Amino acid sequence: MNPITGEKIITINGERLTLRYTWKAIAEIEAKYGDNPNLFAPETVADVAAAGLRDRHPDYTPDRIMELSPPLVPLAKDVQEALRWAYFGTEEIPQEAGEVKKNQPRVGLWRRLWRR
Repeated sequence: MNPITGEKIITINGERLTLRYTWKAIAEIEAKYGDNPNLFAPETVADVAAAGLRDRHPDYTPDRIMELSPPLVPLAKDVQEALRWAYFGTEEIPQEAGEVKKNQPRVGLWRRLWRR
């Protein structure tokens, strides 16, 4: 595991594999599934996992992953973690715009002071 390089070690069928999402893999995933793939759908998990395995383990195709049927939830969590590392590295995930409302009253205070 290396959050800085985005490499996540996973195990499928007793084989240790390196899951890593390149920008090309991320672009393919976003083009096919948008910015929030459904990681509860086995076909989606297999496809997204295969995209992350493609550079180092090209023999792990979505069909092969579906055939091997690794436990779905642990694989989905590993995929999600590797994607998070690919986007943010070791940084915290930024809060959504809706959660930043606590800063808005200060803006209003500055407007009131400016008008005086």
